[in-house]
Order: sequence, then structure tokens, then C-alpha cells
Amino acid sequence: MRKYCNFCGEPMLPDAKECKQCGWDVSHDSPPTTDPGDRKARIGVAAGLVVAYVTLWSMVQAAPAEDSSLSLRRPTRSTAEAEAQPVGEASVALGTLPVAVASTPAVPGKPSALISIKVADVKSATIRARDALEYAFALPETDQKCRLTGSTKGVSGFGRNIEVFLLTDDEYVFWHANPAAIAQSSWETFRGSENTLRYDLPGEGTYHFVVSNEMSGDPQTMAVKAQVKCVR
Repeated sequence: MRKYCNFCGEPMLPDAKECKQCGWDVSHDSPPTTDPGDRKARIGVAAGLVVAYVTLWSMVQAAPAEDSSLSLRRPTRSTAEAEAQPVGEASVALGTLPVAVASTPAVPGKPSALISIKVADVKSATIRARDALEYAFALPETDQKCRLTGSTKGVSGFGRNIEVFLLTDDEYVFWHANPAAIAQSSWETFRGSENTLRYDLPGEGTYHFVVSNEMSGDPQTMAVKAQVKCVR
């Protein structure tokens, strides 16, 4: 029966005292020790491995599994939600106020003194051909009775093509779009450079007093005086 070297594993003769390959002395070969301490150590290691395995298995079993229903309750963010959406606003025409401002003007308190507004006081104003002078004024809310008074006079002589008229804010918008057209005024339109003004004002608002030379091909020099006077 052949035997093998306990050190290098090479085959050896049954009665050989040492290994020819590595020189291992077979007298060192001996049966496993029967030391009680060594046996207890082996048992302790085996018991420790068993306890560690049982503990690990218990931890795995005790760990709660994730509730699969949670994935059904979690909202999924769509592409439309993730993308920034432009916020649009209502456009406002150039040169106009927003509707909220234009429709709700501030109402000034009623003045206690009599209202007097100087609109124009020009001794010599040259109006170019196909042009006009425009004087705007605002009358506040009041219970007083107000009137625009004054006069116009041709400094360089009588101008028969001069037109003098008063417009409300709305009427002025239409006239300004086509100044050559006849002004649609709520008051009388005077023709000629020599005029005495007497316009009763119905209430608060913006008014436009106009001296027009739109119908003439020649410039005209005018003296213009206009004032708002109010009484109780």
C-alpha cells in the first residue's frame, strides 16, 4: 500500500523514513491530538459559526419588505409638469393705460375754494399751415358751475380759415386721427380768427381747446387767451 508525504503530497514507499522529494521526516506524522482544550476550541468555533448564521438568517427574515402598493400611490411626474410653462399676460396697446387704471381714475377731493384754471395766455402764437394749437386741461370733480371763457384774435390780420372749438377727451381722439375733417364737438365751432369764448363745462374730465389752421395754406399769428372760471 502506497502512502503520501504529509508535507508535499509526493508518493512514498510504505517503509520510507523520509520523503525523497522534500525531505520530510515521517516521524513527525502523528494522529490528531486528543487534548481536551483543543477539542473545546473546535467545538467553540463551530458553535460560533452556527450562532452567526442563525442571527444573520433572523435579521433577513425580520427586515420588512417594501410595500409594493407604495409605487402605485407615488405620483409620476410627466414631461409636461417638468417643463417650464410660459406664463402669458394680456397685451397692452402702446400709448394707452391698462384698463384697470383707465376705468378707475383717482377722484380728488372736492375743493372748498372756487376753481380757476389758466388754459392759455399767448399774445403772439404762430400757427403753421395745415396745423393747429391744442391746449388740454383737466377739471376736477366739483359741485361748482364752470365755464371756459376767453378770446382769440388774429395778430397779423383776420384769418377767415381759422377754426376754434372745444373737445372732450373722446372727441379729441377722433379729431386727432383726421385733423382735416370737421371736428365733431359738443359745443359750437367758431370760424375766423376773432372770437369770444363762452363754453359751459358739464363736469369733471379732460378737455381740449383747439385753435386750428388746418384749412389754410398760409401760417397765421394768433393771440389766444382762455381760462376756466367756476361759481357756486
